[in-house]
Amino acid sequence: MNTYHIIATRRTNSNTSEHGFGDYPTYTDFVACTVEADTIRKAQNKAKKLHPNRFMFGGSCGNECLTQTELLQRPSLRLLGAAA
Repeated sequence: MNTYHIIATRRTNSNTSEHGFGDYPTYTDFVACTVEADTIRKAQNKAKKLHPNRFMFGGSCGNECLTQTELLQRPSLRLLGAAA
């Protein structure tokens, strides 16, 4: 079994000059869930069963599913609750 990390994006937007008065929000990626599965598709299904209304893996705004090695290649990603 492999460990897969589900990556979600948080959007921060305050109506101040820091965010261009609402025109330029800040997007922050973070680890939302960690599951163990045989394949990436089974990991996505497990994540959907754990949190039915939270994850979507298709489309332009879908969540990402990364392995442990892929996660370590993205140093800018905040590890919230995931072991590095």
